[in-house]
Amino acid sequence: MNISKAGLLLGVLASASAMATDYSVGIVDAGSQFGGAGTALDLFSISPHGVTLVKGSPLVFEPVPGSTYSYDPVLVALSPAHDLVYAVYVGIPSLPILVQFKATPHGLQYRWQQEVSTGDATLQGTTISTSSHYLIENTYPDLGLWIHVIDESGEERVSDPGSNASNLVSGHIDPAGEFYYSCRDLAESYGGVLGPANAVAVYRLDRHVTESTPPLLTSTDPVFVQSVCRPGG
Repeated sequence: MNISKAGLLLGVLASASAMATDYSVGIVDAGSQFGGAGTALDLFSISPHGVTLVKGSPLVFEPVPGSTYSYDPVLVALSPAHDLVYAVYVGIPSLPILVQFKATPHGLQYRWQQEVSTGDATLQGTTISTSSHYLIENTYPDLGLWIHVIDESGEERVSDPGSNASNLVSGHIDPAGEFYYSCRDLAESYGGVLGPANAVAVYRLDRHVTESTPPLLTSTDPVFVQSVCRPGG
């Protein structure tokens, strides 16, 4: 075998190894339960051989073993590396519960849980998303956005209502996971309608960011704001 063919073969093997197994997760019977929740989670493995339901799924979460209350998944998000699964479960009478699982060849393995601060058993428009090594909770979007950023260990790193809970448009993390961008509409008056972000406060994620944390910098430069705040935010 010549050197060029050997190099090509090694490249193909390396690519196949890198793509060996990936994961996807879905909510079973989404929209059929309380608050639009489903009945369980399904974990799928994705490989060059196809898509397979992982043994150990579907998963029904019981925050309190033996509880008479039902807790069903309503939101789910995968970490960027597709190795961690975040699911929000709702049930009466408790607050929604965020649970982190590890995706494994044997199914979803429980790691930790915590309540989601929405005020009652419903999510009130709350959404979750992942970025770098963090989970972002967007809570109370209809009442004045409040953003919580949680790291993979379950520790809260950001609690951001902006300088006023009414003027926070969105919050984002840079791809390296070093900075948090708090995107705001400074022209907004309390109780009014938010427009696109026209200002941004930048914070380092090496500390707990709250409303009283001094930002690393603030900017109203439209080019910079547009570059770090997503369209519409």
